[in-house]
Amino acid sequence: MSKPNFQRYTRRIIRDLHARESMRLGWYRQVHSGGDRIRLLRERKAQHTAFLMDLLRRRRLGPAWYARWFYYFGHLFGWCTALLPARLALRIEHTLEWWIMLRYEKYLRRLKLDANFRSMIEALEMEKLAHNEPSPDVLNTLEGFLKNQEQLLQYPPLNPKA
Repeated sequence: MSKPNFQRYTRRIIRDLHARESMRLGWYRQVHSGGDRIRLLRERKAQHTAFLMDLLRRRRLGPAWYARWFYYFGHLFGWCTALLPARLALRIEHTLEWWIMLRYEKYLRRLKLDANFRSMIEALEMEKLAHNEPSPDVLNTLEGFLKNQEQLLQYPPLNPKA
């Protein structure tokens, strides 16, 4: 039986998280209404992106090939929604945040399953594997992002006239 490649999947998740957080950073840089909430979201996304860049650097990984395109798409998407009525823009924002949260939950479930599977392989073979993937820093990062997403989705809707 061949061993699953936990490292490759973890690297792919980290790179994908970075690309998606870049897109959201671009999106929130273009949204002009919302006051303090948008400022908070910009700061949070900038922190997430910086943390993921540091994680990529520490693991000697480059960003995903589509990360820059996602960033530009986020700017374009944010600019286009800034032209829409506030209520519609809020609905789009809420849908985007909900969709991202579902993706993060999927990643977290898969990483926890991988960690449990790796532990089972180590127990059956009575020896440690050469790597520790998915590592606790990735799991903690993803759990933190999920908590932020849940808080964001529980926020009261923005006042479109603000």
